[in-house]
Amino acid sequence: MLGILIFLLFTKVFALTCEPYEIYIREQLINAYTKLDGTKVPVHSRDAHCREITRSNYFLDKTTQKFNNIKPKIKTWTASEKKVIQENLALLPPWLSKYFLKEILRGDIGGHPNNPAASMSTTRTLLIFDHFFKEQDKRAIIIHEMAHIAFTSIDPDLFVDISTASGWTAGDDFKPMAPKKLLLPDSQNSIEEDLINHIEVYYTDPPKLMTFNPLSFVVIKKIIDSKENNK
Repeated sequence: MLGILIFLLFTKVFALTCEPYEIYIREQLINAYTKLDGTKVPVHSRDAHCREITRSNYFLDKTTQKFNNIKPKIKTWTASEKKVIQENLALLPPWLSKYFLKEILRGDIGGHPNNPAASMSTTRTLLIFDHFFKEQDKRAIIIHEMAHIAFTSIDPDLFVDISTASGWTAGDDFKPMAPKKLLLPDSQNSIEEDLINHIEVYYTDPPKLMTFNPLSFVVIKKIIDSKENNK
């Protein structure tokens, strides 16, 4: 039951997976226009597609993006802040280091005052908030956010495997129910957040994950090995 539920729930998520060097472009309505040679092009719809990111890891001081659930004030980067981010991006494991970022933004607060960072997979955006620079383990935060960006590249079958191994079940209303034993407190928020937490802990504290749930450790290792070995 849970496997079927997860498959139906995430069919759209996995329908179009872009390469690490690409950005997802939603379906667009193109207004009528005239080409330079005089050819008239009628109004038409362009299907969703992936577009190559020609430049990566760009620090920006402004953006045209609108973010769901958070309204951060975008700030100007300082040289020292950029250096901290660059140093931690350089520490990413092989799988996550493949992913290009189109925008790296500096925000003030991300919803909760203690939220250090956020990421948007479809737009390949990393948002760094004030609290990030107060955190001790900055590498773990960057790994966590980059795992969100790489999330849709995970094989759906393995996604079902880790959901089952970590204890997710389907409720009477067919909604996913979080396991009683949580790896991290916010693992209860969603199956995706729980999976990302597993990836973060696998990279930063493997013995902790092995002790917490040996079966989850095995499945996460299988997911990561499939990515690390995919050149």
